[in-house]
Amino acid sequence: MFLQKRARFAYYLILPSLLIITLLDLVPIIESVVVSLQSQNMGRANPDAFVGLAHYARALFDEPTFWSSLWKTLIWTAFSVIGAYLVALGLALLLHMDIWGRGFFRALFLVPWVIPDVATALLWKWLYGDEFGVINFLLTKIGVINRPVLWLSDPLMAMPAVVLVQVWKLYPVMFVVLLAALQNVPKELSESAVIDGANIWQRFRFVTFPFIKATSIIVTLLASIWTFQAFDIVYLLTGGGPAGATKILPTLVYDKAFWGLEIGYASAIALLMLIALLIISVAYLLLYRAQSDVIEEARA
Repeated sequence: MFLQKRARFAYYLILPSLLIITLLDLVPIIESVVVSLQSQNMGRANPDAFVGLAHYARALFDEPTFWSSLWKTLIWTAFSVIGAYLVALGLALLLHMDIWGRGFFRALFLVPWVIPDVATALLWKWLYGDEFGVINFLLTKIGVINRPVLWLSDPLMAMPAVVLVQVWKLYPVMFVVLLAALQNVPKELSESAVIDGANIWQRFRFVTFPFIKATSIIVTLLASIWTFQAFDIVYLLTGGGPAGATKILPTLVYDKAFWGLEIGYASAIALLMLIALLIISVAYLLLYRAQSDVIEEARA
């Protein structure tokens, strides 16, 4: 009874914050839905005329830009999250071991997380510089390339270049979470696997990974949501170019709203993004639920 009272009191304490956060989330969404059903074109005489689902139909059936941007967004999200996860997992496994200076390196690898996006974009623009960039200089010195690569100006190289920056920006969050998950792996299981003759890969696959699988699904879900709607890095580095090579959905929304002055159409695209994110989230949560059931059955 005492614990129930304490739990009820705790819910009362967080209720105001919960209501405020809910309102802050819901009000813009509702307003976007209303705006998406209107013309809201700043260049027309009657900007608030009701147009129904015309903007959604235009995005889905009349303008191939939406589908190409959606495809680029999926590529950008998938490669960024997979790359960041692999880097984070490798570093977490390495710094989970009892090696010299691991406290220092744990702090060092968190540095990209605390650097603001604008500073990150400026830093990587300098690194990617055509003539005086560090990356071109180093690759030329070791003989990998014989002339500077136009990392942000070449349509073929722009997407890999911005993905690399997003990986660099994203991996610290995943690194911290995975490192915490590794602390819960029982040492006696790893020691038993060593005694049984399991190699490093077998110990990781059959002992370590099952304990961090659920955490991996959650952290990649969150990273996917963040990356899918990320705007700053891509826009500051390429502005969606060159030739639309990095025109992901957030940059398309920005261009339609603030350059095309089509507020209603941009709201419709933003809501389609929200629907796509919900689909991805539900798929992830179903996968998480299935994996959790498998883990519980294995533990039982």
